[in-house]
Amino acid sequence: MPIANEPAELFRHVSAEKAVIYRRIMEVFAAAKRQYRLQLRPDEVLSEARWPDTPPRIEEVNAALAQLALWGNLQSQADTARVATLGDFYRARFLYRLSQGGEAVETALAVFMQTLKRRAELPHIKLLSDAIRLLRALPVVSSA
Repeated sequence: MPIANEPAELFRHVSAEKAVIYRRIMEVFAAAKRQYRLQLRPDEVLSEARWPDTPPRIEEVNAALAQLALWGNLQSQADTARVATLGDFYRARFLYRLSQGGEAVETALAVFMQTLKRRAELPHIKLLSDAIRLLRALPVVSSA
């Protein structure tokens, strides 16, 4: 499958129509990479993903994997290990792995989410310190 020519293509899955499916799939690949599992089959992706509602059909997962490969997030190669019949041989089956660009995007998105989380926590820390300051001032006000 062709690799995306533009780095921006690597981020298309984040805002695409089926972004939830794409993100869940990419999360599976990022987790697998951390476990040194480099290649996954579509049925493994389907079973390992944390789907928000009911899991999609395997055909939808296959289509999403193919699209992620077109955008350059994944690389695909023919999977001949499970071929048992001549029909299986002619049916397109693929193994997928994170591409270098896909891995970079996952790393960037993880840093982005951590930064957002940290920024969201800062106002709470300020509110807490303000509350402590006001509580410390309370005895002074009540004795006056």
